Amino acid sequence: MKNYIKKFSEDLFATLKPQEQLGLFLHSEDSTFIRFSQSKVRQNTSVHQHEVTLQFNKEQRTLKMRFNLTLDLAHDMQSATHLIEDARKQLMQMDPHPQFIAFKNNGQSETFKKVDRPADSEIPGLIYDTYKDTDLAGFWCSGPLRQASINSEGQFHFFETDYFFLDYSLYNGPKAAKGYYSAETFSMAEFEAQAQATKNKLNLLNRPTQTIPRGLHNVYLEPMAMAEIVGTLSYQSLSQGAFNKGYAPLKKLKDKELKLSPLFSLTENFDLGYSPLFNSMGELSPNKIELIKNGELKSMLTSTTTAKEYNIETNFADISEMPRSLEVRAGTLENKDILSKLGQGLYLSNLHYINYSDVQTARMTGMTRFACFYVDKGEIVGPIQDLRFDESIYNVFGDNLIELTKESSVYVSTMTYLKRDLGAFKTPGALIKNFNFTL
Repeated sequence: MKNYIKKFSEDLFATLKPQEQLGLFLHSEDSTFIRFSQSKVRQNTSVHQHEVTLQFNKEQRTLKMRFNLTLDLAHDMQSATHLIEDARKQLMQMDPHPQFIAFKNNGQSETFKKVDRPADSEIPGLIYDTYKDTDLAGFWCSGPLRQASINSEGQFHFFETDYFFLDYSLYNGPKAAKGYYSAETFSMAEFEAQAQATKNKLNLLNRPTQTIPRGLHNVYLEPMAMAEIVGTLSYQSLSQGAFNKGYAPLKKLKDKELKLSPLFSLTENFDLGYSPLFNSMGELSPNKIELIKNGELKSMLTSTTTAKEYNIETNFADISEMPRSLEVRAGTLENKDILSKLGQGLYLSNLHYINYSDVQTARMTGMTRFACFYVDKGEIVGPIQDLRFDESIYNVFGDNLIELTKESSVYVSTMTYLKRDLGAFKTPGALIKNFNFTL
């Protein structure tokens, strides 16, 4: 793919006229999807798609177009040149863009990340053998995923990874325990260990359901539950542009009116390797951006567009100013001590339906989901009924944060609607006091 997109872009740039600029952003995948129900394969398919976004610039005007490559050079050149001809006509009717940013050469880079994993043909048997004594529903996803940012000024950045994941639930009638596995190197021992851990949770669901009154409860959030909260926090909360436009869940943190716990640090960490350093414009982000350090806001994600609009510095965030590779710094709590430190409270494996209930106070609402348990005297008593919570980030990651676990888990993006996403969260578990449940 790298050689093809390079040849295609060079030929396309050769068709440009004076004062014209062209940029290409490639999102390409050759993906395998294997879907399971009752631990058996129900669908085994592959998806091959190579989407290109063209950005055409001239005289402070810009227009974006999108199409899919066929990998037939003559056909793709014809499609692209027709789009460019249309763009030339449309641009004549447009006003100059006040935040127009011309393309420049942001250098060249190539990254290829190959993951050590079983062949796709081995996966159905491997999963069946591991889960044949359970009712598993979920899917396996693997295969090369690529992004490239190229422009007519000489820039060429190419990134390819080969990550995989198994995202699934084990069912016991209406009850379920959620499982997940992904790694840079597939380990059968680790795969079987996480499978057994999920099965153990499923067995605990056979115990009598505990009725929990609404109010304040101490909780332990597993890394997966933490990832759900951090994922919601990442939506515009860390965006400089959103902050300047009044969408500001962390306004009091930025204005230094409030602090979070010194235990809480949040970093955009591209060293995790699941997302390229370059954004859609080909600008290179620092390897690490400290967003929150020891409870204090240090940086917000700032795109070049926002920087130009507000005359501030950029850290080359993408135009969306969404984080692409977040890491919550781990703590010191050992996994073996989680239940004893929790004592009495709720062990929350999984959360869902999380959104902001009050943006200005950073309050989130959501619900407990799969395999959540009541704990008493450091022992799991039984599963709980579904509960709704409503709590502020200033409490969760502020004074109410007791400890974070020493071990963290990495969750690559499982979004596959229309196309696979790049990116990941790395999160520890968290012990939190006085977590507010409303229903």
